[in-house]
Amino acid sequence: MAGASDIGALRARLAGGDGPAFWRSLEAAADTPEFRAYLEAEFPATARLAAAPERRGFLKLMAASFALAGLSACDGFDGRSRELPYVNQPERIVPGAALTYASCALFDGFANGVFVTTRNGRPLKIEGNPEHPWTRGGTDVMAQASVLGLYDPFRSQAVQHLGRPSSWSAFRGAMTGPLATWQDNGGAGVAILTGAVTSPSMAAEFERMRKAYPALRWFASAGVSRESLYEGARQAYGRPLETQFRFDRARAIVSLDGDFLDAGPGQVGLSRRWIEARRASHAVGSLLTMHSAAPTPSLTSAKADHAVAAGSRQVAQFARDLLSLTEGGSAQEADGPLGAWLTGAFEALKAARGAGIVTAGLAQPAEVHALVHRLNGALGNTGATLVHTAPVPLLGSETVAALAEAMASGAVQVLVVLGANPVYEAPAALDFAGRLERVPLKIHAGLYVDETAAYADWHLPLAHPLESWGDARALDGTVGLIQPTVAPLYGGLSPHEMLTLFDRGEPAVGRALLRDHWRAASEDEAAFDARFEEALRLGFLRDTALPVESATLTQSVAAPTAPAPGGDAIEVVFRPDPTIWDGSVANLAWLQELPKPLTKVVWENLVSLSPRLAERLGIAPGDIVRVEAEGRAVEGPAWIVPGQAATTVTLTLGYGRNVPDHLANGLGYAANLLRPDGAPVLPEARIVKTGRRRMPATTQDLGTMQGHDFVRVQPLGAAPVGESDSLRLASFYRAPEAAAPGRERAWGMVIDLDACIGCNACVTACQAENNIPVVGRDEVALGRWMGWIRVDRYYAGGLDEPRTHFQPVPCMHCEQAPCEVGCPVEATLHDSEGLNLQVYNRCVGTRTCQSYCPYKVRRFNFLDYTGEMAPVEQQQRNPEVTVRARGVMEKCTYCVQRIVAARIESAKDAHAPIPDGAVETACQNACPTRAIVFGDLSDAGSQVSAARRDPRHYALLGELNTRPRTTYLASLAPADGGG
Repeated sequence: MAGASDIGALRARLAGGDGPAFWRSLEAAADTPEFRAYLEAEFPATARLAAAPERRGFLKLMAASFALAGLSACDGFDGRSRELPYVNQPERIVPGAALTYASCALFDGFANGVFVTTRNGRPLKIEGNPEHPWTRGGTDVMAQASVLGLYDPFRSQAVQHLGRPSSWSAFRGAMTGPLATWQDNGGAGVAILTGAVTSPSMAAEFERMRKAYPALRWFASAGVSRESLYEGARQAYGRPLETQFRFDRARAIVSLDGDFLDAGPGQVGLSRRWIEARRASHAVGSLLTMHSAAPTPSLTSAKADHAVAAGSRQVAQFARDLLSLTEGGSAQEADGPLGAWLTGAFEALKAARGAGIVTAGLAQPAEVHALVHRLNGALGNTGATLVHTAPVPLLGSETVAALAEAMASGAVQVLVVLGANPVYEAPAALDFAGRLERVPLKIHAGLYVDETAAYADWHLPLAHPLESWGDARALDGTVGLIQPTVAPLYGGLSPHEMLTLFDRGEPAVGRALLRDHWRAASEDEAAFDARFEEALRLGFLRDTALPVESATLTQSVAAPTAPAPGGDAIEVVFRPDPTIWDGSVANLAWLQELPKPLTKVVWENLVSLSPRLAERLGIAPGDIVRVEAEGRAVEGPAWIVPGQAATTVTLTLGYGRNVPDHLANGLGYAANLLRPDGAPVLPEARIVKTGRRRMPATTQDLGTMQGHDFVRVQPLGAAPVGESDSLRLASFYRAPEAAAPGRERAWGMVIDLDACIGCNACVTACQAENNIPVVGRDEVALGRWMGWIRVDRYYAGGLDEPRTHFQPVPCMHCEQAPCEVGCPVEATLHDSEGLNLQVYNRCVGTRTCQSYCPYKVRRFNFLDYTGEMAPVEQQQRNPEVTVRARGVMEKCTYCVQRIVAARIESAKDAHAPIPDGAVETACQNACPTRAIVFGDLSDAGSQVSAARRDPRHYALLGELNTRPRTTYLASLAPADGGG
């Protein structure tokens, strides 16, 4: 691996133009002997083929991957306790037929519209809801993985009292006395803590409880707080507001540690609007450009046309300088790369006056958000490219810090924790666990018996959203309806039903609660039934987005003073993990094994630092370092991240869980131990090398293709970078016979690299659709990652501030496929529609096709990941896709099962043509930016044929004359090439 002593030489090599134009890792750029050895070992895992993982860890991993929850409870809507074949077929049930329900996936309490596909009463797959006004058909990794969460064997399966199994009836009996006391004293001493909740019906229930128990206190805990954003608006406008972007009216974006393309409740909706605006601008000969300054790389900064690495103090100074320049003053940051970036950002905003957007991320303090509001107002952007609405109402008016203080003072006699885990999530400085012990009665309701449940007197199982009735708002305020697709597997209650249990002693029925809330008192029942059924079909209530509000800047707002210069002080920034967020989904193996978008590390978190800081401290990747501040410390493996601010260290949340026998137990370090209360930045810390080393498992060099140009960039107005479809090199292959007109199809895919934001939704969607197993950290370290589509991350330019590119790579489905020549048993072959098929029961595992494939997209199933599965467990899997045994090659099939379904449907109408867009692959459907287009190349009017006529079109490794059916559109860049 590239050590600290090599960084200076590598920087000079890249700056001098001697290095590669695009590179995936420091080792690849340095061309180290270790990296060369890795490339020469075609199958790096053969040396340990006979070795097996530690048995207990392996079984725990398999349980997470293959849904052992079905063994203990498999209740359907008819109330059976076990799976049996039908004796008398129920009406309206077609065995094996897919049914689709409109619902919502929750992310930090906010709703994203989805469709849930079920077969035989079992939810199997999440798809985007194209009618939902916020998400408009896209999804994210959290939504895709939520179906695995339903079957997670680590879910809470029973009521517990003092850590022992109990029952709902016992709990209701035990609550008789406390409920009577609540009624007598108006709820004095009672506190309820929830996670982020945007449900209007739950809000109404809470208001009813507030009237019955006026002394009751409600607290809220969110995975990533939006309070700095709302407080910034309060400072600027006198009241909290949400900002809604109108990207379609913008010509320039300046992002100050912005996060609108990053994982979060807004990613799906905002990324779709951003790419549509960028495409529209390119269509008229211009380009919606983005300037980004951030202390740590993110998906937003990765897609910027002009990016600079800047510490948190410098980002705040940029906000002050931009406002000063706009008002005719001068800038403090005027020299070097930072000064050049500031000048470019200001000139872009000035040229786009009234058509620009300045945005800041949730990690920035309220003062920066207030400056951004003033800056947008001074530039004439407010009311044009961005508007304001009231914030989506969140339940709970007090913070976790306030709750900790109340517990310490003895003011809390009864604490009900509903869907939150404050013992883990709260900063260590609050000592939440210690203060919790002072509360006489503690009740925890959650999906898991987690760290907080371990301190509770009673633990109650919550129902999964796929088992629940409910509602929630999207980030624009649109009310989405949540409906169950299966009866609760473990008899859990929804959060709303749980509230009524505490309020009334008996839980109300979720559907009735939802209907009662949304039915107007004067509305006719028949009319409401029709409206309610239509809303359930759509998955949302029409016209419920929050209205735009006028906002006037308060004249009393003064610009905050600049902080004292930091010098060489090391700052620590805290970020939610891009795959497991705040740790609430840490038990989902799909997300644990999903490569982080930028580092490509799996199964743990890192201590990320810049090349300059690593060079200064003598730290190499894999060194275990200790980060110390304020008498506390965490330890983790160091990782050098190009594009990181020079003195910034990044710690990600979600790891370091302490839940015995759970999948997440003991993975990574707990960043909350060092996190200051309510702040995403620790201004000064110390890093110490421990002398130990352990390399994280990463996929960044898996499938490396060396010696060619893979990512292509087309500056605005430049000549096309791709090849014409008419270009055909000489070939030894026999030309295929011409198909009868209208009878055969030619399936193909085009991926727009300018639209790909590297979010990995396609990877998780492919895993869910195609029964792809997880293999575990040790197997990934051996190069055995099984994903059928990978998203390669490339850097271009210098080491300290490179440009970042993403490239999804599925099977290319080559017309002249080298893998087909190499296979000795013809397990890989072409069909009449141009698909490169893989016949699993014919494959004998020679792996010849893998060595012949120049794209490195084939995976070998080294171990038997499914052999010990009981039949009931497999019902979580897609029955239309073979579950592979050990010793076969796997790869992308263009979701051939979906093509076959469309082909069968067309056969019902005398083999009518399959309409363009009728077949969507799993990766295509999941993509929030619609970066992937799939269809019939023989149809000149299809979207995929139109994409192939784009001047940006090119084939990956086209010079090899494999004639891939999967091709690309080059990334776009401003006329100056970006930087």
